[in-house]
Amino acid sequence: MHKHLNDITPSGTSYEMGMKRVLLSSNESGCSITQIAVIDLKAGEKSAMHIHPDLQDAFYILDGTLEVTINGTIHQYKKDDFLFIEQLNTYQLHAITDVSMLAMGCVIESQRTKLYPMMLEPNLHATIWGSTRLTPWKNLPQQDYIGESWEVSAVDSSPSIIANGTWAGYSLPDVIKKMPEAILGKAVAKRYDNKLPILVKFIDTSADLSVQVHPDNTMALREHNKLGKTEMWYIIDAQPDAYIYAGFKEELSKEEYTRRVKDGTIIDSLAKHSVHTGDVFYIPAGRVHAIGKGVLLAEVQQSSDITYRIYDYNRMGLDGKPRELHTELAAQAIDFKVYPEYRSNYKDSIDTANVCLDTEHFTVRVVSIKEPMHRNMIKYDSFVIHTCTKGKCKIRIRSTHDEITLQEGYSSLIPAAIADYDIIPMSNEVKVLESYIDNSAQSAFRRMISQFLHMSNI
Repeated sequence: MHKHLNDITPSGTSYEMGMKRVLLSSNESGCSITQIAVIDLKAGEKSAMHIHPDLQDAFYILDGTLEVTINGTIHQYKKDDFLFIEQLNTYQLHAITDVSMLAMGCVIESQRTKLYPMMLEPNLHATIWGSTRLTPWKNLPQQDYIGESWEVSAVDSSPSIIANGTWAGYSLPDVIKKMPEAILGKAVAKRYDNKLPILVKFIDTSADLSVQVHPDNTMALREHNKLGKTEMWYIIDAQPDAYIYAGFKEELSKEEYTRRVKDGTIIDSLAKHSVHTGDVFYIPAGRVHAIGKGVLLAEVQQSSDITYRIYDYNRMGLDGKPRELHTELAAQAIDFKVYPEYRSNYKDSIDTANVCLDTEHFTVRVVSIKEPMHRNMIKYDSFVIHTCTKGKCKIRIRSTHDEITLQEGYSSLIPAAIADYDIIPMSNEVKVLESYIDNSAQSAFRRMISQFLHMSNI
C-alpha cells in the first residue's frame, strides 16, 4: 500500500477540531490500530475534555506547539516530541500555534463492548406502608404494598441486576469489581474502595412512614462498619394535602426528646411541610424525618441501609410483630438544631440541567428538556445515574454510539469512561434526575457558595 499525503482528502477529527488525513484505518490494516492520520490544527483551537474507554492514543508533533491537559495537569509539546496517552485518561488538546501532528489510535480488545449505558431490573420491596402505584407506573403486574423500588443499588442485601447488553443477568456490584475505574471513575473508585457510593430509589406511600433518623459516616463506621446515610427527596407526585416531616420546629433537649418519644408526642415537635411535584428536600445525616401518606418520590442517598426508627405509631410489621425502635442510637445521631429552611430551592428551567443539590456525598440535577441536549460529564470523573420521572427519552453515547430508551419509572447507569452523551426526548416533555459525584475543581467552591446562600442547608 502506498499513499501520498497531499492526495488524501481531509476530514473532520473526533476531537471536534482541526482536519485529518487518514493514512491507515482498521479496515485496511486488519489489526488493532484504529487509525493513523496526520492532523492539522489552527492556532487557538481547543478540543473538548474527553476520554477513551477502549483506546490508547499516540501523537508525534511534526510542527508547532501543542498544549495537552491530562488528568488536570497541563503539558506542552513541540516539534519532534512524542506523546502517548493510555486509556481512561481524561485529556484536552489546545493548539498554541498552528500544529501538524501524526496521530495513532490502538484499540484495547479486552475493553471492547463492555462499557455501555446499563439498564437495571426492577427491584421491588414490600412494606407495611406501601401503596399500589409503583407497579402499574413501571408497567409491571399489579402488586400491593410495594413501598420501594431500588433503582440503582450496590447494597449487599439487595443489589441491582443489569438488564441489558454484555452484562445482562450479572449483579451491578460484580460488574463494578471487574472495571471499577472505568465504571465509577478513578477518583470515585479510590475514595470509595471500588464501591458504588449512591443508592437511588422510588418510594410510594399509602400511610405515614416511621419517624426516623440516619447516622453520619463517623457514627455508622463506629457502630456498623458501614457508610452513613445522607439523602435527598424529589417529589414526583403528591395527593392533595400530602406532607412530609423534616427537621425540628422547636429546640429540644435530649431529655425532652426521650419524654416525647415515650408519650407519643414527638410528631408535635417536627417541622411539617406540604409537598407538590418538583419539591426537593435535603435530609442530611442527623435530620429527623418522615414521609407522609400519598407521596410518590425519588430518593437519592448514600449507599447505606442504616435507619434508626424513633416512633412508629405502635404498628405491627408485615410479619405481625412490633417493629423495632432504636431510640437510644437515634438520640446519639440526631441534630437537634432548628433551621430556617428545610426545602431546597432551585430553578427548574426547560432545556437546562438544573442543579437542585450539591453535596460532598452526591450532586443531583433536574434535567428538563423538550429538545435534544448534549451532556459531557467526563470532567466530573464519575458514573452518572439517570432516573426518569416524566416522559420518555433516548440516551446515546457519543464515543460508542450505544443507546438506550429510558422511560418514566426507570433508571440507568452510565460508566464514567463514556459519560459524554446526548439525551433525546421522545415525548413532549422529559424530566430526568441526573445523580453523580462531583470531583471537579470547582465543586468545593460552589458548595461553599450554596451554603452561604442557605439554599440546601449543607
